[in-house]
Amino acid sequence: MSDDADCFLFDAEQLHAVADARELREGLIDFRQRCVTEMERDDQGLGAEVEDSDTGEVYQVLLGYDAEGNLLVTCGCDYPGDGLCRHGVALLYAYAAGQGDELLGAVDDAIEERVRRGRSEVRVKPLSEGTGFGTWQASSITPSSHYSRSYRVNIRSLERRSNYCNCPDFATNQLGTCKHIEAVLHRLEKMPKRTREAKHIQRPYVFLDWDCEDPPLIALHRGELRSGKFGSLLDEYFDAMGRMTGPLPERFFDFEQQCGDQQVIDIGEDARDYARQLSSRAAHRVRAREIHEQINSSGGHLPGLQARLYPYQVEGVAFLAANGRALLADDMGLGKTLQSIAAARWLHDHAGARRILVACPASLKQQWAREIERFTGMPAQVIQGGPQARGVQYRRGDGFFILNYELILRDLSIINEVLRPDLLILDEAQRIKNWRTKIASAVKLISSRYAFVLSGTPLENRLEDLYSLMQVVDPQVLGPLWRYLVDFHVTDERGKVLGYRNLSELRRRLRPVMLRRDRRLVQEHLPARVQQRLDVTMTQRQRELHDDALSAAGSLASIAKRRPLTPGEQNRLMAALQTARMACDAAALVDRETKGAPKLDELAGILDELCLQGGRKAVVFSQWEGMTRLVEQRLHAMGLGCVRLHGGVPTGKRGALMDRFREDDAVQVFISTDAGGVGLNLQSASVLVNLDIPWNPAVLEQRIARIHRLGQSESVQVILLVSTDSYEERVYSLVQNKQILFDNVVDPDGEEDVVGVSPKLLELVTDDLANFLPSDDSAETGDEVTDDKVGASAVAARDSAEGGVKLAIRRAIEVMQEHFGTRLERVLGTGGGLLAVVDRVESMDDSYATALSDRLEAEYRVNLPLALVDPLTLRGLGRLGAASPVQEGEVYFDAGGGNTQGDGSRLLRLAREHVQSATLLLQGQSTHGALELLTSALLMTAAARAGAAQPPPAREAAVWLYSELLPNGCVREDQAALIMRTIGLTQSEQVPVSLLEPLLGETRAFVETPPSSPGA
Repeated sequence: MSDDADCFLFDAEQLHAVADARELREGLIDFRQRCVTEMERDDQGLGAEVEDSDTGEVYQVLLGYDAEGNLLVTCGCDYPGDGLCRHGVALLYAYAAGQGDELLGAVDDAIEERVRRGRSEVRVKPLSEGTGFGTWQASSITPSSHYSRSYRVNIRSLERRSNYCNCPDFATNQLGTCKHIEAVLHRLEKMPKRTREAKHIQRPYVFLDWDCEDPPLIALHRGELRSGKFGSLLDEYFDAMGRMTGPLPERFFDFEQQCGDQQVIDIGEDARDYARQLSSRAAHRVRAREIHEQINSSGGHLPGLQARLYPYQVEGVAFLAANGRALLADDMGLGKTLQSIAAARWLHDHAGARRILVACPASLKQQWAREIERFTGMPAQVIQGGPQARGVQYRRGDGFFILNYELILRDLSIINEVLRPDLLILDEAQRIKNWRTKIASAVKLISSRYAFVLSGTPLENRLEDLYSLMQVVDPQVLGPLWRYLVDFHVTDERGKVLGYRNLSELRRRLRPVMLRRDRRLVQEHLPARVQQRLDVTMTQRQRELHDDALSAAGSLASIAKRRPLTPGEQNRLMAALQTARMACDAAALVDRETKGAPKLDELAGILDELCLQGGRKAVVFSQWEGMTRLVEQRLHAMGLGCVRLHGGVPTGKRGALMDRFREDDAVQVFISTDAGGVGLNLQSASVLVNLDIPWNPAVLEQRIARIHRLGQSESVQVILLVSTDSYEERVYSLVQNKQILFDNVVDPDGEEDVVGVSPKLLELVTDDLANFLPSDDSAETGDEVTDDKVGASAVAARDSAEGGVKLAIRRAIEVMQEHFGTRLERVLGTGGGLLAVVDRVESMDDSYATALSDRLEAEYRVNLPLALVDPLTLRGLGRLGAASPVQEGEVYFDAGGGNTQGDGSRLLRLAREHVQSATLLLQGQSTHGALELLTSALLMTAAARAGAAQPPPAREAAVWLYSELLPNGCVREDQAALIMRTIGLTQSEQVPVSLLEPLLGETRAFVETPPSSPGA
């Protein structure tokens, strides 16, 4: 490393020299999940706090160099290897990402990102000497698509962006480079200068130039060819600036034909691909006009379709079939399924689309099969069963094949190699709105000539949702992500999105490939819709639970204003917010003991009037499975027939529930969660009651569209129950703002060109929470206030404390737990103040203690000084004996015991916190976050039983369990199997709630059972 080089900036080759491949992969994961915080560089070295994304443990990491220039690492993880641990690797990645923060242009910034990632995330090796600098193979250390792939790179120049890579990013980013090219260039820079000069290309080459005034252009690097036959040929087709002359793509194909099989001029694949795209688009436009005219002239009667289409549906069928690849974004209930089936049948009969693959949620597979057979008479194969059975089903022949999204992950290779679908239909396509998920990555790897993307809500929360869907339809429409963000987002100097702009231009780009019609088109065919909001007052117990949860969330939100939250903090924040929302519905969802709820009382009155007395059928929605259970119990007590659907109901049994509700007059109420109710047709009901407000407007509209759709014969009554003066009201306000964004992008009649971003949740509640005051009632009664919702340890003040002082001490401990996390070890009362023991005292902690004391005085009108010490200082004070200020101190909190039940070790305390947070996330259908927490809780408990300071990473658990813990009697075989089964589930993209609910119970039993008991 040169003297002027930054000794902490490592490229990929240098990283591989100091850490093994596994630590590099996991360190990169920790970095990308923003687990590195409080990073500082000084004369002593480079340091930071790094949270292990597997265990949730936070480590102090310090990197430096010894006198001989060897890299040194200090980390509390006790990594047994010789090189860097994953936490040190994460710190190096974070440091590299923080360099070069100069204000760059959008293009320069995008290129700079690929340069940085190429140097640290890609490994390369030469394949051939070939043209110029040869052909190379490049592969990512951790592939962002979740599928490990290698790409071919051809380097033509070290100075200009004229190189080529066959990766998807190069094909779409409009930069003329990618991280794989930059990785090879970085490798070539290390060659001796004489060697590099000898490799410069002498012969001419044709490439696609993005580094020009009006990109892209097919351009020429002439080399040293100036005369002769081929020199004249170049003069004929290219101007003095190296730009191809004449109309494209015809001119390029003429030139290619003139060149023949010669080896003098190298014609790049990028130039060929661009010319083919231009030719294909021109042919497509002509063919699309012909198809459009043929279908529109049918008068609604398409051959082979056993249904009469409305005029707007004929237009939709023509749009899909003519485009071949399109997004149908019709409002829910307008018949997107029928239109896509009709267009698929037309392509089957007229365009050779013999094999049609339909991907949809699992609950809709049978519904799709029924409608395909009903409208076309064609067979529909539902893909199901084990791998062998599915393999037979894929080989069935031509026709429709229906599978759920999760199966794509398992069957991607057989789909592409055996089925090879001509047409891909994605129903409820918002399932792939996040392009970072494994499912989205897999879907985009399915190769098909045609693709129909169906979604009534292509835009739910952010413009990026729409971008992900368009990557399936046509990646060229919206261009590369970096350009999309620049063109349509308004950001501040830190890159935070403040609003959206140029929406009229966005609508213009989408118009050729996206069709959106709302209910106004079919208003005469739909019944009236009446919507009303009913405000419900919470009980005192609900208010306590709600306010405690918001207070905990506010502490984390305050941290988020200073720095990004770590994954563990994000989980705790989500759990706290889930708790607040659950408390709005019923206290029993949180404390599991309080009976009744005002919303249940209000619901009972509504259903008594409309169902028991009025004879109507109703649908009741809640996000919480526990709330639907309480509703079911109340309806049984009323003698009102009902069925209940949630994510844990097996797919094969859902149809029977719908049939009972539709056909049995004694069943008047259909109770459902959002997870269970996707895509349901419930027109037999005319009343819809929303017990809670979902986070985005799309989910609310999906609920309503279950009954307000074509086929509904009665007027529809929609009722929203909203808890007054609550977090739920804030959510409702935020939902309204998101609807404005949706309308102005997706709605073809949208008029706004600039739309502001609705405040994010943290911003929405932080100011209120920072000054939150307990209600007067709670202050007077001194009721117990706990924070077990977010996994905090049990907090109690001694009975001798009174009134405001007692509440202030409780509040101080709660706030410090949120701020310090596991760093907080004890809280003592001494000399009229509090002494908090934390594992280390940092420079900013003293000002924090002063600010907290001032806050407590303002809120509770008590003087409660607060001091912070570390354990070493506390022991020193203890040696003073009677003169010690802590000699007579009262213990208000002790993380190692006292206030905790059972084994009070740090790991067991963390495990209990994780189980509690997982419980809350699971109740909110957040299965992925819940599964990670359960895995961590199991490993922590096993480590506590073994007397270990920390658990190993999940990848090493099998060896650890079966070579150490089982032989030593720390765990039983069934408990080891439980841990391995849970780790195995983390490899799946989607895990059904029906699997996680019993897993939660088993995990809780393992965590709470003392090892010495007979059940251990």
